[in-house]
Amino acid sequence: MNVLITILLVLAFVAVFSFMICRLKVFRRLGLAPKWLVVLFATKLLAAFALVGVYQIVYENENTGDINKYHKAGLVLYSALEESPADYFKMVSGICADEPQLEYYYDKTDYWYKAWDYGLLNDNRTVIRYNALLDLFTQGNIWLNLIISAFVAFCGAYFLALAMLGFCKGRRLVAVVSAFLVPSVVFWSSGMMKECLVMFSLGLLMFSWVSICQKFGVLKLLVVLVSAWFLFLAKFYVLLAMLPGMVVFALPAKFGAKKLLISSVAVFAVVVTLFFFSGSIFGYDLVDTIVRKQHDFINMVNAEASYSGSNIEIQELEPTFMGFASCLVPAYINVLFRPFVTEANSFVKLVCCAENVVFLLLFLYMCVRFKPIDEKQIRFVLFTLCFMLILYALIGMTTPNIGALVRYKIPVMPFLLCSMLMCTNFERLKKRLRIGERKQSDLINSQINK
Repeated sequence: MNVLITILLVLAFVAVFSFMICRLKVFRRLGLAPKWLVVLFATKLLAAFALVGVYQIVYENENTGDINKYHKAGLVLYSALEESPADYFKMVSGICADEPQLEYYYDKTDYWYKAWDYGLLNDNRTVIRYNALLDLFTQGNIWLNLIISAFVAFCGAYFLALAMLGFCKGRRLVAVVSAFLVPSVVFWSSGMMKECLVMFSLGLLMFSWVSICQKFGVLKLLVVLVSAWFLFLAKFYVLLAMLPGMVVFALPAKFGAKKLLISSVAVFAVVVTLFFFSGSIFGYDLVDTIVRKQHDFINMVNAEASYSGSNIEIQELEPTFMGFASCLVPAYINVLFRPFVTEANSFVKLVCCAENVVFLLLFLYMCVRFKPIDEKQIRFVLFTLCFMLILYALIGMTTPNIGALVRYKIPVMPFLLCSMLMCTNFERLKKRLRIGERKQSDLINSQINK
């Protein structure tokens, strides 16, 4: 009976969200027919359920996957609602969340405290609170939580597509494919994990930032601040990696391509300087923190059996400019191209490997068929480059595990794909396809006439 009720609730939740997608005016702005938006939502749903299945198959234990761990930690916080609603709302909101009686619940979760504390925001608590908040509406049903998360991920992709559409010169398909259909992004961002919150916050932030750069508004500023705060809570380093590119967006409209490029280099140089002198300027040494984080991550993946088979060798960082510079190229290679074909020993890795190959082939085709872009599009491409160079450097230098790499790099992938499609001339390819179709049609007609 419980299974039947769960199935009925799942169908009801899917129907409600599908109805919202079809009827709410906000979902008309992209110009897609409601049925196609529902199809895109369905891909998020399938990815969410597939993610749970992969964790159970790969780890052979449903209790070891991140989704289940965060969900169970959220249930611990949710359990306080019956005994003390005030304690529940304190833990979920973070207001007065350090009161002594709440330690009873924190000690029962696996992820509330991290093994290593660098004095930075603990984003594990963000996703645990998110799960506990969902439990308020679903009574702890993991499948209903998945459906809500899939809708959250869909909304993030939708706002990201809207932000991209303004740079694609009416090529709606480019924006839709980039925001909705990158396999790694769809897969990893659709469950009740940090990536879901990251991609939602990122999409809303980009949409509101692009909008406010075009015309200032108080409501737009409020959305920018709220979405930036959400992204900071989900993964603060993703927000920090975005900031230099966002500055490029905010440069005066009269800036030409040359000034934009020079300004981007200047902004990037300032960021690098602030990073290496962060201890003297801000009183917190980011360089030392990243070095320690890398060493701790290496020790962790070498110690835990769940990471075996996906570990990779990375050069150990030294807290100097040359120490970081010497690790940059290997870091970018790891993020952009791994897993290699020889490392694709599972279905998930094989898909990631194929995805990397497609991105590489598209980049090579873009170099051959490069299409000039206007100043507006140059801003988007420069943002992508700044975002990619910073985030991929941080990930590549600190992550000694392929599984973690393919998850951590997804915030950049929609921007990277959109930038490449934006800069590629597909007219010759379209002509060849039309000629091929015409020849095939003529051949079929000739055979019929015979």
